[in-house]
Amino acid sequence: MTNIKFTDDTERLKALELVFIDQSAQAMVLKKIRGVSTMKKICEIAGVDTTYVYGHKNPSAEDKIKYEDFQTKVNLFAKTFKDYKSQISDTEDDYEIQLEMATEQMFMLQVEKSELMNKLHQRNNKINDLSAELTQHQLIQNSDKMLSPTEQLNDNTINVISPDKTLMHNDQYEFYDSELRENAWTEAKEKFQQLMRRKIPQRVYICIGLPCSGKSYWVENKKGIAKDRHAVIIDATNLTGGERAQWITLARKALDVKICAVRLITDFSTIKERNSSSIRLTQNKFIEIEVLEKKRKQLKEVEIIFEDFDEMLVIRENSL
Repeated sequence: MTNIKFTDDTERLKALELVFIDQSAQAMVLKKIRGVSTMKKICEIAGVDTTYVYGHKNPSAEDKIKYEDFQTKVNLFAKTFKDYKSQISDTEDDYEIQLEMATEQMFMLQVEKSELMNKLHQRNNKINDLSAELTQHQLIQNSDKMLSPTEQLNDNTINVISPDKTLMHNDQYEFYDSELRENAWTEAKEKFQQLMRRKIPQRVYICIGLPCSGKSYWVENKKGIAKDRHAVIIDATNLTGGERAQWITLARKALDVKICAVRLITDFSTIKERNSSSIRLTQNKFIEIEVLEKKRKQLKEVEIIFEDFDEMLVIRENSL
């Protein structure tokens, strides 16, 4: 593995553990440890600099202990491997015993790897579930002071930018027509730029969510729309930071603007059920499950440190 970017020591340790499992299994099969399951080789494959393992990067006290434990594990395997190898006879009669021992060791290592992968998957799911709520709490102190009731705006001040609506012709969704899709997005961004030129206080709501997560439903009901500014809603999936950055860059050209992320969190089973509804099938809006799964993997939570949002709304399924 090369060019891997880790965010913390937890991820580095996970990568090291997984590589160690694979490489120690190979060492048992190949009957050699040099160049297979040494610390240098494990770090090289995992994409982790050895300076992290030996504590030269000043890890936290807790992580330092974990790195030391990992060193002990690798060293213990090397010692055990040498003892194991010295016990193995090169005679033909002992070959089946050697193979059985190596197979059993590999099985145990695969079980350990599977358990580690499950824990990592659970950890990632928990992080994704809490990330949006954490971002909202971090941004809440930046909210505007509301105007008096007599100064508040009404629904007529809300503009919706929706490329998908431009793709509807005769009640049929023409998403797979690349020319129409390109024109739809061009028109959407031109309309958005025109709105941003207005010399009035505005708030841009950038929806973030998978297809069928409830974005259009939320737009229609306007739950959580503040009436202290003219609202402009971007009704699109905006799954990645790069996609969101395009709208943010255009919005920041406005005279007086606040930008709000609207994260719609919906259970994936509900999304698949909505995707198969008769209405979507009739309108040619059904999305192949493989495509939905791909989009699910593309979805990146808002990173408050890097993305230029002023506010955030978190809309869960049970609140729609």
